[in-house]
Amino acid sequence: MNIKNFISELKRRNVFKIAVAYGIAGWLIIQIVTVVEEPLSIPDWVDTVVILFVGLGFPLALVFAWAFEITPEGLRKTQEVDAEESITPKTGKKLNSIIIAVLSVALFFVLIERVFFARSNLLENSETANIETASVAVLPFVNMSSDQENEYFSDGLSEELLNVLAKVDDLKVAGRTSSFKFKGHNENLSDIAAELGVSYILEGSVRKSGNRLRITAQLIKANDGYHMWSEAYDRELTADGIFEIQEEISRHVMEELKVRLLPEDEVQLADRPTTDIEAYNAFLEATQREITYQPDDLEFAIQKYKEAIRLDPTFAEAYARLSIAYGYLHSNGNINADETKILMRENAEMAVSLDNDLGKAHEALGFYLQTEFKYDEAQQEFKKAVELSPNDASARMKYRGVLARANKIEESRAELYKAYELDPLSPDISNSYANHLVRVENRYEEAMDIINRNIERTPDYNGSYYTKAWLLRDVPYGELDNAFMFAYEAYLKNPDDMDFMWMVSDIARDLNMTNLAEYFGKRIKQLFPENHAGPRNLLATNQTRGDFDASKQIVDDLAIIYGERTPEYFVIQLSAYYYAHKEYQTGIDLLRQRFGDVMDGTLNEVENDDQRTAAIYYLTFLDKIGEDEKVQTLKENICTYKDKRLAEMRESGHIEIYNELDVKFWCQIASEEYDDAARTLERLHFELNSKANWPMILTSEIPYYRMEDSPEYKRVKNRIFDDLTVMRGNVVEYLKDKGEWREDWGTDNSK
Repeated sequence: MNIKNFISELKRRNVFKIAVAYGIAGWLIIQIVTVVEEPLSIPDWVDTVVILFVGLGFPLALVFAWAFEITPEGLRKTQEVDAEESITPKTGKKLNSIIIAVLSVALFFVLIERVFFARSNLLENSETANIETASVAVLPFVNMSSDQENEYFSDGLSEELLNVLAKVDDLKVAGRTSSFKFKGHNENLSDIAAELGVSYILEGSVRKSGNRLRITAQLIKANDGYHMWSEAYDRELTADGIFEIQEEISRHVMEELKVRLLPEDEVQLADRPTTDIEAYNAFLEATQREITYQPDDLEFAIQKYKEAIRLDPTFAEAYARLSIAYGYLHSNGNINADETKILMRENAEMAVSLDNDLGKAHEALGFYLQTEFKYDEAQQEFKKAVELSPNDASARMKYRGVLARANKIEESRAELYKAYELDPLSPDISNSYANHLVRVENRYEEAMDIINRNIERTPDYNGSYYTKAWLLRDVPYGELDNAFMFAYEAYLKNPDDMDFMWMVSDIARDLNMTNLAEYFGKRIKQLFPENHAGPRNLLATNQTRGDFDASKQIVDDLAIIYGERTPEYFVIQLSAYYYAHKEYQTGIDLLRQRFGDVMDGTLNEVENDDQRTAAIYYLTFLDKIGEDEKVQTLKENICTYKDKRLAEMRESGHIEIYNELDVKFWCQIASEEYDDAARTLERLHFELNSKANWPMILTSEIPYYRMEDSPEYKRVKNRIFDDLTVMRGNVVEYLKDKGEWREDWGTDNSK
């Protein structure tokens, strides 16, 4: 057989052109099926079938091109066509046109696919991964050491690895609390990833033996369990050895996820927080105890941070976390406020001076500034902390708090949402999110579901109990008796816990059981004499009783702590005192001091709820000194604000009856429509079950005094207190059944 003649015959019969045309067309068909498969929900096996058929068709097409020829009379066997009758040159030209056309379509498809269907290709080929896919959870590495007391070491290394990854802006990293919820659980990785909102899981093990350290790590694609990468590291147990491993693992993870590292990210990865292994060991012990926020654990962590600093005086993060631990100890334990501020400031400033690019250092400094009520400066520090550590949910929550104080509502909510996205199983963050759902979005059932899951997952976290009790006592439940019983059961399990004692006393005030509330306020003060929680609790009880002289004395004592910010925190208590003593001008001066940014003598326009509160208090004092013109202006401004808010609700298409009644209520009081205001109050209490705080509100908030001569208000007020009497009776019976009732708790409940 003459090969040269055979090739010539292949060309003459257009076999090569058929092969090219078929190849391009087949490739195009396969690409189209592959691209549209996911958006059209086509089963995965379809593209396999299409590829199979296209592959089988290729040799058949070549055989067909060799054996048959197109003629004017139709399709005939090639051997039956004389050379003079053959039109293969014309057919070849048509095939050229077909090849060009199909190639043009293929090129057009490539462009369309790159623009509109490029998501998966970008993830595979670009330097930067999409944030939805570039997301990872670091599960706590398993402690394989013979000494189980070294568990803190494996947990600490896992957390530090998480923190390293969390500093990269283009990578979403699930928060520490959420990831560590799965410690010791043999759960399906895809379920864990779904709950944490990530696509990849990093897990491994740690074995410490003598002066050697062995760490294994593996990155797993959660949806199919595919091991993308795994490696084992054997190093000498030194600080450099640990940090080298952390850096190598981090780089491997980001290479696999195709996350682009910026220059500042490179610096963060190469950072060595300490060169002293013993200092790092103490630091890891501290971090794993601090997270409970319990006083004993915080005191242990503080001593370990101090040890780390003694061993390495340049350990910036140890200073930062020591500063934060002092702040938490003051909130939850028994440490003097002035001493706390000094310790927080010294350590936070040292952390920043040692490493100005450390997010935790700026978080610590912001936390200190917050205790000094320097909220503008604190806001800047928290903002810097978030920029340096974008995946640090703790920093975002602190930033959210100061943004809310600055009335930057949308920005504050955005930080809450991001923190909840990063760390959805954190009891503190999810509890704050549940509170937001209740207070802002009126999504009560969803909030209750989050709280109940919090209690189930983290039974030692106090905040969930407080939030559930608060929700039970107010809209939409209004079950003060059940709320008290729930709170008291929690207290019985933790009788020396400040949060539970406060919770019980709070609901006792709702029920007008002020002697019981006072008992717990005094107990808090006795157990935590350096904390101002006790005096503030007793202040609330005195307000509920209407003992404004006792309240004023407590505020004067607390002024030593709060300084020039005292009017901001105690404006309602001081207003009641000045009103009761007919010191109306002093009350006006107080309001001007508290609301100086909105008070110019008449308050030209009410723009938010805080300004409305200022206006109604201001109006009440001005009315007593005969400032009729200013009073009239304030009435109009308050009611104009009502109309504005109602219009906004209607425009949004979402009107909650509670918010509607609330804005109407204050306009009714300002306009002296007292009977209407009383009936609105009745609807709030009985129809909407808004039952929290009424004894204290009706006794100590001075705008309500304007209604005292209204017969309708007297009727509603009596009805409210009758309702409280019924629920109070249920509580007394419960306490007696538990053997907890004290006779001196029941002598002060009257209308």
